[in-house]
Order: sequence, then C-alpha cells, then structure tokens
Amino acid sequence: MHAWRRRVCEVLTLLVFAHGAWLFCRNFGAQWVRLRWALHYVPAGPLPGGPRSFGDFTVFWLAGRLSAHPALLYNGPLFLSASAQMMPHASFTAPFIYPPPALPLLYLISRLPLAGAYYAFMAGSILAAVVLLRRAGISWLCIIAGLLSPAGLWCMYLGQYGILCGGVLLAGLAALESRPVRAGVLFGLLCIKPQYVLLAPIVILARRNHRALLGAGIAAAGLLAVSGLCFGGAWGAFLGPGMEAIRGQMLSRLGISQVGISVFWMMRSLGAGLHEADALQAVCAAFAAIYAWQLWSREDSPRIERAAITLCLALLATPYGYAYDMVGYSFACVLLMRRGAAVANLLLALLWHAPADVGPLEMKFGLVAAPLCIFAVILIGWWRLRETSPASRRRGARRSAQVLSLAPGPFHRFR
Repeated sequence: MHAWRRRVCEVLTLLVFAHGAWLFCRNFGAQWVRLRWALHYVPAGPLPGGPRSFGDFTVFWLAGRLSAHPALLYNGPLFLSASAQMMPHASFTAPFIYPPPALPLLYLISRLPLAGAYYAFMAGSILAAVVLLRRAGISWLCIIAGLLSPAGLWCMYLGQYGILCGGVLLAGLAALESRPVRAGVLFGLLCIKPQYVLLAPIVILARRNHRALLGAGIAAAGLLAVSGLCFGGAWGAFLGPGMEAIRGQMLSRLGISQVGISVFWMMRSLGAGLHEADALQAVCAAFAAIYAWQLWSREDSPRIERAAITLCLALLATPYGYAYDMVGYSFACVLLMRRGAAVANLLLALLWHAPADVGPLEMKFGLVAAPLCIFAVILIGWWRLRETSPASRRRGARRSAQVLSLAPGPFHRFR
C-alpha cells in the first residue's frame, strides 16, 4: 500500500475512535445531568429526568427488593403490578427474566437507595472489569477503548451487565492457559447471565483443562446453592413462568425495537417466520460451538486471535442479546488491530463504532444489522489466524505481530 493511503486510513481510524469518544462524553454528560438530582429520590416521589432515567437498572433494583417473593418476581403481570405500586410515577413494560444466581447481587445492591445503588453497581462493574483485565495482561489502551465504546456507553446508560460480564469473559479466556482455576471461577460466575457462558464448557473441554472445569463447577455450584437456599422457590418460579416470560419477550417486537443483536431477531426483522428464524439461529449456534472447539483444540492458534473471536462467537450463539452486551465485541475489535494493516484497522474501528449505528438503522428501516457486524469481526479474526499460521510464517506472509498500542507493550501478551 502506498504511504499516503496508509496515512489516510490511519487518520480515519483515529477520527472514528475520536467520534466514538465524543459520543460517549456527550451522552454521558447528558446522563449525569439527568441523574444528579435523583440522589435524593425516594420511591414515593417522581423520578427526575423521566421514568426511564435509570433504564434497566430500575428493574434490577426492584427485583432485589422483591427477591423474597419468587412467585411474584418471575410472574410478569404480578411483577409489573408490584413495581407500579412501589414506583407509581414510573412506567414499566419489561418483566424480570434473569436467573436466580443473579439474585444475591441484586438483593445486596437493592439495600441502597435507587440512585446510590445505580452508581455503586456501575462503579463496581467498571472497577471489577478493569482489575480483572489488567491482571490478565490486557493493556490500558484496550480497556479504555472498550469502556468508551458505544456499547460501553449504552451499558452505562441503562445500568446493565455488559461491562462486567464482557470483562469477566475476556479475563477468563486470557487466563485459561496460565491461571486455569481463576479462569474457571470467572466462567462459573457468569451464570448470572448464562448467554455469556454458553461456549465456556466447549472452550474448557477443547483445552482438556480439568482444573478450569473444576473451578467453573465450584463457582457455579456455589451460586446455585446460595440462590436456592436464600431465595426458596426461585428456581421453580424461574423454570415455570420465568421461562414463559423469556420466550414471550423473544417473540415480541420489543427485542427488535431495543437494538437486538441476535440472528433470531435479525431474521424476524426481515419478515422470517418463527421456524425459519429458529433454524438459522440453531445453525449459527452450532457453527459458533464447532468453531470455538476448533480454535481452542489447536495448539498453534494464537491466543489473542482465538480469544477475540470467541468473544464474538458467544454473541452469535445466543438468541437473546442487546447492544449493551457488545462490550466484549468492542474489546475484540481493538484486540485484532495490527501494525501495518491500515485498511483492516479502519474496518475494525468502524465495526467498533457500529453499536452506535445499528440503533438508528433499526429505527429507520426496521433491520437488525448487528449480527452482520459480529460476523465481520469473526471473519477478520479468521483472516488474522491465517496470517499468523505456521504455514504463512514460513512463506514470509505474516506481517508485524504487534498490536496497535500507545502503551509500552502489546496487549496480546496474556500472562
């Protein structure tokens, strides 16, 4: 590539990241203005900034308050009725559909007032993700790029799990070789939101890592036991009306109108029937499982590429996910960047920015396009694997293995 073309691509890449950071600062500032007066909010009064100021976190807070009554918690109409009584000035349309392992955390944070709980939850999520990723060897540049991504902004705006779960999943993948027990424990803790951990058993079994499997089993069993003992009847309620509520939300237009990212919702937005959408989602899930097994069973697969690809495969495998779940995807976009690959880096930057663009696209055309972006990142990761394969190195086709970084050291050096 001519030097001037490379320079143009590099400048455009920086501009894309700068625009994403500007979007974050602008919208985060607006969120702060909406929330600053809510510190003194009590359920009996109006919520400053409108009923949706705290987004999904309001539902989490209410679920923590109602966690002692699982039959009410996992019954959609009863939960919405109780929420309306506790917060009469707010409006609620979504039921609580998270599994019982999420209840211990929600119970603890719901002991705080709503605003204080929101800030504590988001600050704790960010701190936990940063600490885990740094201990896994991920550089500050990658961490900041993920947190300041449009997906990270949307997660903070709604008070969702995307930053916490995305950071935990990447840290677990990064530590699987050197710290298998820690990686397994991190995978086990992700049962608070199971769609993140769908591929973890396949990854562990592909590596034949019994210590990671033991760690995952202990962590998951601990959460299951705590949720079963402390919230009696929660599992029965979740597996009954709770599963019906999940299926109802998947089949409604709500999943599409709130920036859904699954292949199932993409097919539904294109007018496909339930059977066609389910079939293609099943095919994509099978592809994700098979590819994850292939990636992690090979000893010569570069660890950075397979970790980044797995972050995206996890999103591809689940029929239920939203834009705030794409924080791990944002990490993957940055992890795959390389020196000397200006065009690919520009494409990855645009894909990193994509969670900010798929929403307006859905609103204007009714098309769920996020799965196409996820496929694109997987394809770039596959190409990176070809470049770093032993055969390519022998042919001299491999380019520089250093990652674009302003920090002193590549952030693909997992410890």
